[in-house]
Amino acid sequence: MESLSSFSSVTLTLQQISDRLEIDDLLARYARALDYRNFDELDAIFTAEATFDAGSLGSPTGPAAIKEMIEGTIGHLDATQHLVGKSLVEFSADGDEAEVRTYLISQHIREAIEGPVKHYFLGGEYYDRVVRTPEGWRIAYRRLDRLWKQGDRAVISG
Repeated sequence: MESLSSFSSVTLTLQQISDRLEIDDLLARYARALDYRNFDELDAIFTAEATFDAGSLGSPTGPAAIKEMIEGTIGHLDATQHLVGKSLVEFSADGDEAEVRTYLISQHIREAIEGPVKHYFLGGEYYDRVVRTPEGWRIAYRRLDRLWKQGDRAVISG
């Protein structure tokens, strides 16, 4: 599969349009699962052998380990909001896999933290490899590339 940097405008098939909409929904469902603390919904987001490379937070494999990392990072917060941008999607030749890059802005709020700053903002990009399964599109690999931050990291570090 070529990298997204070589992505050029092409005519999409009806199947690719449908797949892009399903992939967009997949990424939105992930963000909502985090923000509404519905961590069990992540089982329908990731494949059974998925890996999430979250940098300093770890690189868990499998939905249970991914949920544990995410819940341990944000489960104690008062609120989060994960805003995902429009994705760039590049399909494999057979159309059953895709590379996806999506901008992210997330904010994390914890009122109980000491000091005047009660938030931590993160700007980044998700790099995903998604695969078509009998149950629909799922994330097989996710990497979070952090681009900028603002606020107090202690908000999420405990």
